[in-house]
Amino acid sequence: AMVIMMTITMRAGSAYYYFKYYVERPDLLPNYLFWQMAAYAAGALLAPVLTRYIDKAKLLIILMGIVGVLSISFYFVPKDMIWAMFTLNILISLALGPKSPLTWSMYADTADYNEWKNGRRATAMTFSAATFSQKLGGSLGSAGMLWVLAGIGYVANEAQSGASQNGIALLQTVVPGMFALIAMIVASFYTLSQSELLTIQEDLEKRHDEIT
Repeated sequence: AMVIMMTITMRAGSAYYYFKYYVERPDLLPNYLFWQMAAYAAGALLAPVLTRYIDKAKLLIILMGIVGVLSISFYFVPKDMIWAMFTLNILISLALGPKSPLTWSMYADTADYNEWKNGRRATAMTFSAATFSQKLGGSLGSAGMLWVLAGIGYVANEAQSGASQNGIALLQTVVPGMFALIAMIVASFYTLSQSELLTIQEDLEKRHDEIT
């Protein structure tokens, strides 16, 4: 939750600087963000379809891998190749879109697992921890972006140096891509498969029936 939110926050927050100071076409930003949000929504709608064929954890790993590779590839797009920027942005956002329904469903599955394994259903604790982690990730993403801007010598409303421009490009592309790859690694430790969850849910239903 934390690492993925850092990816999303850095992409959204650095887009303004990317188009104003790197591409030098701030007029493109509204359309860029519109298609980004539309792709997020489309990706979220695709999540239930994708999970019919791929386990949630495996799907999250695949999607974060796609986000990481495409984001790093974005860095090599020339300033004047606007169509490539928009295309990559849409593809990255589509891959990030299923994140919310996927991860929240995975949190619920961990609550089922905890009840099955330990006899305690810590749903409230699980979801409050996830919410806190998302907020922390958003805050760290915003703060990290500002720290990088300060470190590269960014000065508002002035022409940026080559190093500053390069740093802004990295914030929009490689940096969130690296966080996506970290999220992919973290997700690989989530071991609950769909078949295991079905068994767990059947066992829990039997226990509940016995109690009632």
